[in-house]
Amino acid sequence: MPLILAAVQVTNAFAQEGRVAGAGTSANVDWQFRHELFQMLLEERGLTTEGTLDAALASPKESVIVMIGKLNRFQVADSSKLVPFVAQGGTVLVAADRSGTMGLIASFASGPITSVDPATRYQDLPDCLRVTDLDQTHPLTQGIHEIIINRSGWLVLLPSSPMTWDVVATVPQTCSPRRCREQPLIAVSQSSPPEAGTMIVAADPSLFTNSMMWHGDNAVLAIRVSELLSRGGKSRLAFVVEGQPQPSYRSSPLLQETNTPSSQNTSPPPMPPRHHPPPKPTLEMALRVANSVIQNVEESNILNEAIINHPRYPNRWLYPRVVLLSLAAITAVWLFSKLAHTAAVRPPPPSIRDMQSAHGLSKAGTDASRDYGAAAQTLARELCRELSAGSQLPVEWPRCLADLSLLPSWETMKKSQRRDLATVVELAASRDAPHISPRRLRQVGTIIRTLRTLHRESLLVAASPGNVPQPN
Repeated sequence: MPLILAAVQVTNAFAQEGRVAGAGTSANVDWQFRHELFQMLLEERGLTTEGTLDAALASPKESVIVMIGKLNRFQVADSSKLVPFVAQGGTVLVAADRSGTMGLIASFASGPITSVDPATRYQDLPDCLRVTDLDQTHPLTQGIHEIIINRSGWLVLLPSSPMTWDVVATVPQTCSPRRCREQPLIAVSQSSPPEAGTMIVAADPSLFTNSMMWHGDNAVLAIRVSELLSRGGKSRLAFVVEGQPQPSYRSSPLLQETNTPSSQNTSPPPMPPRHHPPPKPTLEMALRVANSVIQNVEESNILNEAIINHPRYPNRWLYPRVVLLSLAAITAVWLFSKLAHTAAVRPPPPSIRDMQSAHGLSKAGTDASRDYGAAAQTLARELCRELSAGSQLPVEWPRCLADLSLLPSWETMKKSQRRDLATVVELAASRDAPHISPRRLRQVGTIIRTLRTLHRESLLVAASPGNVPQPN
């Protein structure tokens, strides 16, 4: 709002200067084609005008570059510097309506664009058009209903451009020539990566002139453009018009001539005396004022108006809202109390256990393997007693089991069965229990179960008790 008020003041100053100086001065005639208002929007945001374009290009993160009007060969040559300038955080506005190409950035096609559609024409001018096809999702044109262009061209965005563009305004479909229809009028580059700056290209430089800023929503567009260009703490401005860097808008000849007092009215109007006492009211005037006040108070009926503004019965939706709000408050208090109680109860600390040494763990494992060996030895001895018809002497088990008279089926046994039988007899006859694993214990149990089954099916004939020699 302060920027808009300042812009109004500057515009009034321009108009007043034009009326005072007359039509003899070229600056007064061309004031509507100048850009002091838009430059003021930028400088009032804290930007300081630089004298050269190179000074702004040297510090991208702090600089804003505005290039309006015809693009001369020097500006086209500098266009190759704008891409890295924007990539390093600088912001750029390029507005031109004549044919030209700025490197790989964009191409400008000259107009003017015209239309015969009365809905598209502005003030029934064929080359002054309304543009309503605006991108309402982009921050630059969100909420803007229409912009007014004057003898505008159009943009040709190159596919080989290193920038990705968002088209925020396009040419209406009822315009001529035909090739300009639905072509971009204003495009904004996407900030990628986030620390990169922004470039705005427009095919109508008159959008930022003093006279066109007050038609349609052009003023809002100019303010949005100034906000987008100056964001990020920018402090420098290079304002180039028709290839010439411009000084500050405060140095404009229009403002200088406006601020100069007129020679026809050099003496200020007389001032009233400083300590002159005010006139005293007469008695008739005092009575008239008192009667007027009393009459207005009686007619206003203040008491009845106050009662009307405060109805007797409350709103019927008030009670359900109060009940629901009370229930919500009670539920919230209950939840907070539960959470506080849960947080106060802490689990007991874990019990402290002494760590075992490596020797203790190894010894524990050895004892377990010895227990497995003792169990396997017990099973083997029970099988040997059963196969030897009850012999209790371990030293006799290998001899009596190898006797063919006691085991006539020895020769008919398989090699695996003989090997398993010899293993079981050796385990049963040993004095010390071996160290075996649980897996080996299961294997020994399976072997013993198989041999016992064969014995009980008469495949293994055990020696009779009479043939077994008695112990001494």
